[in-house]
Amino acid sequence: MTHDPLAAPAGPPAGLPDLHNLRDVGGLRTDDGGRTRHGVLYRSGTVAFLDAAQAEVLVGGDGLGVRCRVDLRGPREVAEETSAALRERERRAEHVEIHAADVAWDFTASHRSDWVAAHYARYLDASGDRIVTVARLLADPANRPLLAHCSAGKDRTGVTVAVLLRAVGVVADDLVADYARTAQAIAGLREQLTRLPAYGDRIAAVPQEALGSTPETMWAFLSTLDERHGGARAYLLGHGLDGSELSALTEALVEPA
Repeated sequence: MTHDPLAAPAGPPAGLPDLHNLRDVGGLRTDDGGRTRHGVLYRSGTVAFLDAAQAEVLVGGDGLGVRCRVDLRGPREVAEETSAALRERERRAEHVEIHAADVAWDFTASHRSDWVAAHYARYLDASGDRIVTVARLLADPANRPLLAHCSAGKDRTGVTVAVLLRAVGVVADDLVADYARTAQAIAGLREQLTRLPAYGDRIAAVPQEALGSTPETMWAFLSTLDERHGGARAYLLGHGLDGSELSALTEALVEPA
């Protein structure tokens, strides 16, 4: 039977209807025959719309029990678009902005997979130390389960999670499939983005495909990661992660065969 990583448990559990694009990255295969652990790393879109009950599901002991939320958004987004109820209840929140220096998204451009992957490569160029920071946070048991998120949970989150997963040996097929799962959440994400100050009316002019997460985009990004940086492990080590930290990250994320 063909392995289907999309069949792995994912998506918001009951009680989190406003946390779109949420999933546990557990259950993905690794090159050495292992699997990523469930309940260690979650990824999602914006946390702006969580009320008190939903915040409790996310961070409470009877819910997901998230101990650390890593916010990959820019300063304006963080200030204007974070749930007050979540701020009151969460244990730890870290702002680790992933950015592409001064290169902005061009919403008038055709959203071709190679163009998007090229923008993702700019995240690698400008935010290596920040991606290493996320790796270190995740390697620390005190921060797990950890939630990494941006606004849509696709671009900044997609790049960060892809680097971490590939660095611990997740097979490319499963990593690409996980990235592509955002397509299931596009309708809800688009509606939410229209209500966020940092996006507002701009999102109405963005073509539907601009929120897409095609497999071709992630394949192109992984090729760039390999060709320019020698792969995810070399990328993290080259930006300051040491060998013991990489081993700790692997232990945190991977259940051996």
